[in-house]
Amino acid sequence: MNLEIMKLKRFMLSLTSFDHQRLIFHAERQTVRKAEMARLALHIWLNQHDLELEKWKAKKASELGISVSELEQQLLATAECQAIIAKKKDKHDSEIKPVDPHSCTKLNPVKNQLKT
Repeated sequence: MNLEIMKLKRFMLSLTSFDHQRLIFHAERQTVRKAEMARLALHIWLNQHDLELEKWKAKKASELGISVSELEQQLLATAECQAIIAKKKDKHDSEIKPVDPHSCTKLNPVKNQLKT
């Protein structure tokens, strides 16, 4: 009888483990599906507002006295810096390289002007 109880306990533990793995699998699949839906929605929105975005970039670049390509590079650099800082704050990824404090501070004047 003691052996049967041990087998039952092992079986219940394996069911719990399987159930957790199944839930994790479904959550990951759902997350991927939602991310794909968001990507498609964003792609459609960008296509619909492409002309407005190009006008905004040209206006902002002329206000800053730089070319549109330089503005785009600064926007990308700012976005990358923000992503690195967000990852560092979350501390989910143990292999994050330390953020160079000078790389983000150079972009602050541009970032502040781009908010308007």
